[in-house]
Amino acid sequence: MSDNFFEKHEFSMGMFAAGIAGIMFIMFGGGMASFLVVLSMQKLLGEFTSTELVSYVGILELIMNFCIVVPNILILRGKPRAAKVNQVNIYFQLVCYSLAALTLEHQNKWFCLSFVIFPLLANWLMASAKYQACLAYHEALRKDPIGFRRSLAKKMFE
Repeated sequence: MSDNFFEKHEFSMGMFAAGIAGIMFIMFGGGMASFLVVLSMQKLLGEFTSTELVSYVGILELIMNFCIVVPNILILRGKPRAAKVNQVNIYFQLVCYSLAALTLEHQNKWFCLSFVIFPLLANWLMASAKYQACLAYHEALRKDPIGFRRSLAKKMFE
């Protein structure tokens, strides 16, 4: 598997940058999506007190972060199928932004909706070859750590 990784993927720092940037974009988009969902709920259900608003945003933020962190830990543990959960999270964020676009009517609506770029960029990065190489790197490293490190050393010093 370790030799197979170097045959199929280009080993570069760009693959790590794509993996980290993808996670960051999902987290940034999720944070704003949670806030916009609470604002949409407030518009549909009536005004919330400041305590209710903070608690609803906090609960949604915790759920969203849990749904982002756990799959990415699994990816780092060599389980590339967990990236599908990230994809579902991105689609959920896009639904949240769509809900906000339909319900919000205040003057800062377009500023808030400009954050939709984060899940779109994360989706674009997850489809890239660099991100796929990052997933394959972690999978190969976990399947055969010693063989992978030998292949990596051989590749680096050739």
